[in-house]
Amino acid sequence: MKTFWKILIFFLIFSAFLFLYGFIFVSVAKLNVFLIGEISLLLSVLTSTFITMRFLEKRNFSDIGLKLTPETKFQIYFGLILGFVMITIVVIPNALLGYYKYELSPGDIFPQVFEAISLFIIVAFAEEILFRGYPFQRAIDGTNPLVATLIFSSIFAIAHIQNPNINAIALLNIFLAGVWLSSAFIKTRSLWLPISLHFSWNFFQGYLFSLPVSGTNLIEPIFEVEIKENLLSGGDFGPEASILTSLVLITSTIFILKNEHLGNK
Repeated sequence: MKTFWKILIFFLIFSAFLFLYGFIFVSVAKLNVFLIGEISLLLSVLTSTFITMRFLEKRNFSDIGLKLTPETKFQIYFGLILGFVMITIVVIPNALLGYYKYELSPGDIFPQVFEAISLFIIVAFAEEILFRGYPFQRAIDGTNPLVATLIFSSIFAIAHIQNPNINAIALLNIFLAGVWLSSAFIKTRSLWLPISLHFSWNFFQGYLFSLPVSGTNLIEPIFEVEIKENLLSGGDFGPEASILTSLVLITSTIFILKNEHLGNK
């Protein structure tokens, strides 16, 4: 079957289940709209991936890049550490310059930390399996890694276009984040690295540093933060609209692609 038709079938199945799961959760679950959307997204992408892998590829679900291998633990640790270092590089200069003014009187850390971990794990798995999973991998088969990366990074950016306070730099950075995460998959042929990178960036940005994630405050932060509006801080959208983030994403992408410890073995 041609690559285009495989991708189209995936998205048709995905859309059907997204509607179905969304309808079920809205009807029976007392959850906030964002959480319903993310859980529905995760279940839909898992279901559609399982069906397409099983019936179109005649392969196991884990072949999408979720096999547990001797390299898996290293990839997860690498992603968690790198994501933390990256967001820290963006936050510290802003804090020192007074663009992020912290009220250093932390609120209740527990159980919010468990809520934050759970939420950002759902987001990371859902978005990475969708944007770096079956359709992205079939696009690589039908074109090449560069073309597939440019296409799906553009889709990744467009998917965030309705986020609050978005601007041109934020859209550029979300596109660059798509390239960064796609490169992590291409380098390892595994989803564990992009998932851990995605989770780490969101968790430390939104919870530990108490800043907006893609323009939204998804969880109760530890600290109160006043953000000064400029190109370095990202303003109300948060660090993902900062020019510092652009540099960090480009540097990290190069670092991943050139890292000899992350290659296929």
